[in-house]
Amino acid sequence: MRSANRTVRITVLIGVIFGALVARASISAAEYRNQLHDLSGQIASLQDHPESAGTVEAGLKETLTVETGSGEIVVDFRPLKNDLAQFRSAEAKQRAALLPQMQKYVDALNAGAAAFDRPSEDSSTRRSKLAEILARREFRHMQAPSLLDLVLNKVLQWLARILGRFLKIGSSTVTPLHIFIYSLIGAALVLMAVWTIRRLRRGEESPEQREIIPFAPSARGWRAWLGDARSLAAKQDWRNAIHMAYWAGISFLEEHGAWRPNRARTPREYLRLVNPRTAQHAPLAALTRKFEFVWYGAHEAVESDFQETLRQLETLGCR
Repeated sequence: MRSANRTVRITVLIGVIFGALVARASISAAEYRNQLHDLSGQIASLQDHPESAGTVEAGLKETLTVETGSGEIVVDFRPLKNDLAQFRSAEAKQRAALLPQMQKYVDALNAGAAAFDRPSEDSSTRRSKLAEILARREFRHMQAPSLLDLVLNKVLQWLARILGRFLKIGSSTVTPLHIFIYSLIGAALVLMAVWTIRRLRRGEESPEQREIIPFAPSARGWRAWLGDARSLAAKQDWRNAIHMAYWAGISFLEEHGAWRPNRARTPREYLRLVNPRTAQHAPLAALTRKFEFVWYGAHEAVESDFQETLRQLETLGCR
């Protein structure tokens, strides 16, 4: 009976101790700084005793919660644990590069811990400053990241980590994975260059240069277009006369099968459809230049401009 009671008391005592440990999931800033001091010494000792890396890694938690004057702060030790795991299986040359990296990480934690006890600015002041900044014009249309933005950011971070592992500067070993990654990057650059060249060659047509008429030019015979041009010329409306004369030339070529009718083409797109080696390309090019110069430019059309347009139409075949 006494043995049973003793077992119960021991079980209760263990439960109390375990509960106290769980309840005390965070440590003070002073304790945290002491732990960092010890950790810094353990990292430094790895230079002479690299076999101790496993012990240092095993005694290090992934995260640690520290109580500070401004609240609790979670410290992430996972990068350091990853470096320690890599240090254990690395060669001497790689260990020499990893050791300063780990020490630098601990030094950065020490620098951050030194600011824990500094008096923090009043939260209401910080909130008012933040509200003042967010009220500015440049932040007026800012929104919180969507779920798609967060997922895309995660994917980009994952790709950056993958590339960071296999595209290290100074790496002398070329593996099939390196070749695959380099090939993907090269293909992406080539596609980007091709797209850019095509974009530059095509050019962006401004809205006023994409004149959409309500029907295909050939739906109205070229003689009807030319008749309107001559009527406007009789009124000395040279600008609109040249406009009608240009569409007479386009209608003429379209009627003779130079291209399939499409009412949304621009003058430059019509010109590109005509083979430069044909006899029709030169007069159409001159006709297009004159039309754009008068219709879209600031040039004031005169009678000589209209007469030149008629000569190009005749050379084109509009007789």
